[in-house]
Amino acid sequence: MHFLKSKILLTLFFICCLSHTYAQEKEITYVAESFRVNTTYALFGDNVKLRAAPNTTSEVITILRIGDEVTILKKTDQFLETATAKTAWYEVKHNDKTGFIAGQFIANAHKKSGDQHFYLHKTEGEDAFGKLHIRTIFNATTKAYTETTIEPLDNNIGISFDSSYDLENIIQIVNINYFGDSCGAENGTTVLFLKENYQLVKIADLSLIGDGGVYGLIEKFTYTFNEENGQPIIIFTKEEEELIDEEKKWYETKHMKRIFEWNGEKLVPEFSKKFAKRTPEN
Repeated sequence: MHFLKSKILLTLFFICCLSHTYAQEKEITYVAESFRVNTTYALFGDNVKLRAAPNTTSEVITILRIGDEVTILKKTDQFLETATAKTAWYEVKHNDKTGFIAGQFIANAHKKSGDQHFYLHKTEGEDAFGKLHIRTIFNATTKAYTETTIEPLDNNIGISFDSSYDLENIIQIVNINYFGDSCGAENGTTVLFLKENYQLVKIADLSLIGDGGVYGLIEKFTYTFNEENGQPIIIFTKEEEELIDEEKKWYETKHMKRIFEWNGEKLVPEFSKKFAKRTPEN
C-alpha cells in the first residue's frame, strides 16, 4: 500500500470514528449549536437592552455591552423577527438582574487569543450551513470591534489559533474548524488572517474528507521559510484519492504542491487549488 493510500486510510479511521486529528494539534473552542439552560454565554450584540418581558416594548432594565455574560434561565415561546433573523427570546440573569434577551444577541462561542477577544454567532440562511459571524474586540476598554461573516462548510464548528509565522501585517491566524458527523462529511478548515488593522480576511477553505475507503481528500497549509532569502512562505498541499475499481482495488491518486507568498494584503500568486495541466512552452 503506497504512502498516500496509507495516509488517507489513517485519516478515514479518525474521521469515521469521530476522533478528530485537530484535537491533538491545537486547543479548539467549539461553537454551540443551541443555548442550554443554566449555562453562561457571552453577548455577541453590543448595547443590548435587557428587558422586563420578551418583547421590544417592555421596560429596559439595563444596557449590556458585547462580551458581558448572561446565564440562560429559560427559552420562551416568543420570537424576535428582523430582516435578517428570527430567534427566540430567552430569560437570562446578568449579575443580580433578571430579564429577557433575544437569541440573536448571544454568542454561540467566545475565545480570547492574544490581546483580542473573538465572539462567534451562527445564523440560518439560504446557504446549506447558514452564516458564521465573527466579532473581534481589539480594545477591551472601549469594546471597539470589527466584524467578518463567512459561509461555513459544516454545522459542527470550532475555532482555534496559530501564530503569525512572521507574515507581514498579520497579528495571528484564525482557523474555523469543521467536524462532520459522518463519513464523507467536511472535516476541514477555513483559514483567516487577522491583520494589524484588526480586520479578519478569509484566505482559503481547506478540505479534509474521507468516505469509507472510497474517496479521500486532504488539503493543508504549511507555514515555513524560503531557504534562499529567509522570507516566510505558505506551502499548500492537496492529496486526493478515489477508488475507481473495487474488485481490482484500483485507486486514482492526485497530488498537488504549490508555494505562495503573502505580500501584506493577499496571497501571491492568487490562491487556487484546482488541478491543472502543464502548458508547454512554444
